[in-house]
Amino acid sequence: MHRPPDIDAVIGSACGDDPVAAGTARRLLARLAAASRPGPLPDRAARALVAAGLLRRAGDGAYSFTDERARACLAEMWRTRGPAALTAFPLATDLASGWAVAQGPAPTTGNAVEFLIDNEAAWGRLAEDVRAARSSVRAMLFMLDVPHVRVAFGRDPMGNPGPAEAVRLEDELLGAARRGADVRLVLNHVTPPVSPANTSWPLERYFRENDPDGLVGLRRLATPQTLPIHGKVVVVDGRVAYLVGSVFAQEYFDGRRHAVDEPRRGHLRWRSSVRAPVHDVSLRVEGPAVADLDATVRLHWDAARPSRATPSAASYAPPRPAVPPPPSPPPGRTELQVTRTLHGARRYPGLPAGETGIYESYLRALESAEDFVYLENQYLTCPELVDALVRAMRRAPALQLVLLTNLRPDVPYYTGWQRRALERLLAGLGEHRTRAGVYTLWSHERAPGVERTRLIRTHVHSKVAIVDDAWFTVGSANLDSLSLSHGQHELHRPMPVRLARLLRGASGGDPWQARATEVNVSCRDGEAAARLRRDLWAEHLGLPSPDDPRLTAPRASAGNGAGDGEGAGNGGGGGWLALWRERAALKLAGLRAPDPEVTEPRVLPYPHRDGRLPDGSHREHAHLRALGIDPEPIDVLTRFRSFSFRQGAWKP
Repeated sequence: MHRPPDIDAVIGSACGDDPVAAGTARRLLARLAAASRPGPLPDRAARALVAAGLLRRAGDGAYSFTDERARACLAEMWRTRGPAALTAFPLATDLASGWAVAQGPAPTTGNAVEFLIDNEAAWGRLAEDVRAARSSVRAMLFMLDVPHVRVAFGRDPMGNPGPAEAVRLEDELLGAARRGADVRLVLNHVTPPVSPANTSWPLERYFRENDPDGLVGLRRLATPQTLPIHGKVVVVDGRVAYLVGSVFAQEYFDGRRHAVDEPRRGHLRWRSSVRAPVHDVSLRVEGPAVADLDATVRLHWDAARPSRATPSAASYAPPRPAVPPPPSPPPGRTELQVTRTLHGARRYPGLPAGETGIYESYLRALESAEDFVYLENQYLTCPELVDALVRAMRRAPALQLVLLTNLRPDVPYYTGWQRRALERLLAGLGEHRTRAGVYTLWSHERAPGVERTRLIRTHVHSKVAIVDDAWFTVGSANLDSLSLSHGQHELHRPMPVRLARLLRGASGGDPWQARATEVNVSCRDGEAAARLRRDLWAEHLGLPSPDDPRLTAPRASAGNGAGDGEGAGNGGGGGWLALWRERAALKLAGLRAPDPEVTEPRVLPYPHRDGRLPDGSHREHAHLRALGIDPEPIDVLTRFRSFSFRQGAWKP
C-alpha cells in the first residue's frame, strides 16, 4: 500500500524537515491509525495536520483522522513496520549518499585519518598525544577503571614483580593540567551506582586526592545503565581527536596477535565481562572534523552537572595555543562526517528529539551498495537494520555480505535478541543466503611443552562497516537499536531494567527517544576504505600483510556456491566472500584434524541450517560441535588467565 503523497510533505513541514521529529510524528500517527481512536500528538505536528485536513480535534486535546485513506495507509505501516517508522524517511528521499544529510554536523574536507587497530596501538598513541598537550584536553569517557588501567608498558610485566613501568591515562591528564592545559572530562555516571559500568566515583576520588587545586574540570552526566555515554572521544589541543573503541578497562588491552596468554591484560576483576582476547578499532583524526568532535564533547559538558571532585564548574573555553601556529595546509584531503546517536526527551539544548545520524548514514550507505557490505561489530540485534540489509541484498543481485560478530554477547538479553536477528537476516535472505557469510573470531595456539592446542574465542568489540571500498564508518555504535534508533531495553522492559528502577536507577523514559550516546565518523574516501579493509582482513584471514595480492581484487565469480555454515566447505563462487570461505575452510580443516592443527586464519563460519541457528550455539563447545569440530582433543577455554602485576606472574 502506498502512502498518500502529501502525508510526508505535511509531516516534514510540520517538523521542520527533521527526520527524527518526523519519524516520531509518523510513529504516533501510525499508532493512532492502528488503534482507530483519538490519541495525543506533538503540538506543532498536530496543528499542521489539522490545517492540512488530515486530522480533526476530537476533544480533550486528542485527535482523529478525517482522511480514511491516510488512516488505512498509516495503520498498515504500523502493523508491518512497527519501530522502523521511528526514523522512516519520505518515500521520495534519495538515500544513496552515505552522508547523514538532515541531522548532525555536515561533512568536512581536508582531514587525515589514522586507523589504530587493537588497543596496544590505540591506547599508547593516545597517551603520547595527551602527554604532548599544550592548550587543552577535552574528553567524554564511558569508563576509566582507576587505578587498575595501564595504557602502555615500559617493560614486559612477566617475571618483573612490583610496580610496573606503565603509563596511566589519569596521570597523563593530570600532568597536562599541571603544564597549563585546560583539561575537561565528562564522566559517565551510570545509575544505579552499583553498576559495574560506573567508574565515576573512583575517578573523582583520584583527582580529589591528587589534584587539590581543581586543575582538572570534571562533570558527571547521570545516565541509566541501558542508556550510557557509550562514545569515547578525546580531543587534544583542538587539533587531534580520538574515537576510542574500547572502554578503559585492563581486560581490553590486546595486541594484534590476540594471544591466549597476554599478561598485559592484568587480573580479572568484578567489573570484567568479556574475559577473552579483544579485537577493536580506534580512529585518530586531524583536520576540520576535530571541531565537530569537540562540539560533541561540549554538548555533553553543557548537559552535565559539576562533579563533587571540583569545587566549582569550570568553563568550556575554546582552546587557545600558547603561541599561535603559523598558517599551514590542511593535514589531509579526506572528506569526513561526524555522525551521532543522541538521547531525545530534551536532554540536549536545541536537540529535543536527539539524533539518529549514525542510523541514517547506514541506511544511505546500504541503499547505494552494489558490490559488498562488510560489517564488523560487537552485536547485531537491531531488527530495522537487519531489514535494511535484506532489502539491499534483494535489490542488488551481485551484492555480497560479510558479517563478523560474536557468538556470545556480553549484555543480558542480547544472546536471544542476536539469535533472533541472525535468523531474521538469514530467513529474509532466502535464496540469497548464498551471497552472505557470518563469521566469528578465534585465537588458537599450541603452547610450548603442552600436548593439546588451546582455543578461545576472540571478542569482536569493533564497530566498523565498509561498503564497496567506497564508504566506511568507524566509532562506538553497535548494531543494536540502542546505538541506532531506540531503546530495546526500555521497549521490552526485561527484568534487569525493572530491578534497576526499583534500585532508584533512572528510567530511559519514552523508548522511542531512549538512546545511548554514540559517535562515529563516516567517510567516502575509497582509498581510505580499501586501506582499512585490507588491514583488518589481513589480521582476520591470517594473510602475511595488507599488501597481499589476495586482498587487492576479489576473485572472479564462478557461480553462487553454497551458503556458509551449511556444511558446504568453501562454497565456491567468487567475490570477496570466496576468500572468506576459503580461509574459514582452512581453519575448519585444521580444527577437525585428529591432532588439531594451528592454522593462520582466525575466522570460523557461524553454523546454521536453512537459516536456523543450532541450540546453544552461543556456547563454545556447542558452537564447535555444530561446525563438525570435536572439542575433546582441544583445550577450549572460556576465559583467559588472570595476571598479577604486583607478583609479575599468573594467578593460580
